[in-house]
Amino acid sequence: MQKKKVLSIDELHPGMISAMDIKLEGQTLLSKGFIITEPIINKLKGNYIIGKVSVLLDEDSDEAVIFKEKTVKELETTFTEFSSNLENIFDNISSLEVPKIAEVKNFLEKIQEELKSTGVVVKNIMLYGSTNDPIYRHTVNVTAISFILGKWLGFDVQDLALLTYAAIFHDFGKMRMDKDILNNEGTLTPEQYETYKTHPTISYHFIEQIPCINPLISRSILMHHEMLDGSGYPLQVKEDKIPSFAKVIAIADLFDTVSSNRYSKEITGPLDALNIIKEKSLRELDSTYCNTFLNHVVNYFMGETVLLNDKRSCKIIQIQMDDLTNPLVLDDEGFLDLKKEKDLYVEKLVMS
Repeated sequence: MQKKKVLSIDELHPGMISAMDIKLEGQTLLSKGFIITEPIINKLKGNYIIGKVSVLLDEDSDEAVIFKEKTVKELETTFTEFSSNLENIFDNISSLEVPKIAEVKNFLEKIQEELKSTGVVVKNIMLYGSTNDPIYRHTVNVTAISFILGKWLGFDVQDLALLTYAAIFHDFGKMRMDKDILNNEGTLTPEQYETYKTHPTISYHFIEQIPCINPLISRSILMHHEMLDGSGYPLQVKEDKIPSFAKVIAIADLFDTVSSNRYSKEITGPLDALNIIKEKSLRELDSTYCNTFLNHVVNYFMGETVLLNDKRSCKIIQIQMDDLTNPLVLDDEGFLDLKKEKDLYVEKLVMS
């Protein structure tokens, strides 16, 4: 027997059946009885007016029990707790006692449970980042984004598991580093930067000691700062020599770093994180992976409230891939195209 459930757009999954017609300006976006697909979900996310959809679910299906989607602020509390837990876990496993490695598996399962609300996770990281915690909260954020991007790329269950293990350990080596280097708010000296660049190698040598570790995990940890043009570190390898997991983690790492105001260049607003990823996709990051990431992420910001640098409150109506930092917005006086307003830009996201 089927019953109706009203879900947010972020709670929709491919294969669900719509229980209503959705029309906009005479165009049918979703017909009653239609099987919902990934393209349909993305199309609905791209329309700021539609927030909820009624679907038909079998009472005995797993999806009939719908979790209550957390707000961005509620997820922030959860991710802060995860960061504290991760610090304890890393301390515990430093001795490499095999039974304690199981703590990581349990921890990853808890993180993945929170990733059902993909849009909330992305918005949380865009809004809060990991500003005050470049190790543990940064690791939680990078693991979350890596898992989400891996799913968008169609990775199977086994690859997603390997990817998340690589992500959770990718910065383990930072635990061995001087806090003055990690918490430096200015520019590192050449000597400090050379020291900083050793953290993937430290992480790699630690993980390699774990019995029966999959080499894809350790290699991805070692190479998560390698760039396709050979400008990365520590090996300066190029293109297909870099594991796919490392390419995913590199994007997630950059997204959180820019969102956390730890990027080497000055940024003016939250959408700069997307623009920087696009720019780096030209030479340094995998362009296919970057495009997949950006095409999904921009959908989560349609209809969100932002503050412009003149303190005007607006809603994002459209973001163009060729100009990610200058969206079309709507305020009380009408539409405003930031492409044409050279003195205005999005300064802050405002989300519940």
